[in-house]
Amino acid sequence: MAKKATKARTAPRAKKAAKSTTARRKTATRAKTATRRKSTARTTTRRAPARRDAAAKVPAAIALAAQQLKASLTVAEFPDDAIALLQQDHRKVESLFEEFENTQSKAEKASIAAKICLELRVHMQIEEELLYPPAHKEIEHDLVDEATVEHASAKDLVHQIETMDPAAHLYDAKVKVLSEYIKHHVKEEENEMFPKLRGHNLNLHDLAARLTKRKIELIRNYAKAS
Repeated sequence: MAKKATKARTAPRAKKAAKSTTARRKTATRAKTATRRKSTARTTTRRAPARRDAAAKVPAAIALAAQQLKASLTVAEFPDDAIALLQQDHRKVESLFEEFENTQSKAEKASIAAKICLELRVHMQIEEELLYPPAHKEIEHDLVDEATVEHASAKDLVHQIETMDPAAHLYDAKVKVLSEYIKHHVKEEENEMFPKLRGHNLNLHDLAARLTKRKIELIRNYAKAS
């Protein structure tokens, strides 16, 4: 009987001890979870400004070119047909490359090169964001994929030119090679991609409006980045 009584008294204590242990484990688990969440939040908080800073790191010459372009921007100057709008961009960049070749002053060359780089930055971004995704669905994938790869090569040269001293030995050569890249890219877009897009179900008027809006937005963002 004494043993039974002892067991009876011990059982509730064991249960209480087990509950207490379980409660402590749950509390510890919640504390660890809370600590991880706080750590993640602190990491996110620290990283956010870094991303903003990276977005704002635009070469001064590009920001200046954007400020000058922004001052003369009007929506009326953009065609209401997406393909015509992109072709207008092509002609403008070609004109700037020609102007660069006919200029001897290093300072003027640097200014023109900055305009070229800005125009290409904006043009390539609006194409990749708004034109290439629907084009990829409507026409041969290879055409769009090749254009995307060509953009990557052009972007690399744009970056090199932006970070070079205009007096550097290879500066003019890099602008020349960029010009050749763009000529090839433009030829393929205008002779192959654009004609095929006209024969498909793209609303080129609506797309032109979105391209124009995004183009103006990007130029304004670059102008603020100085």
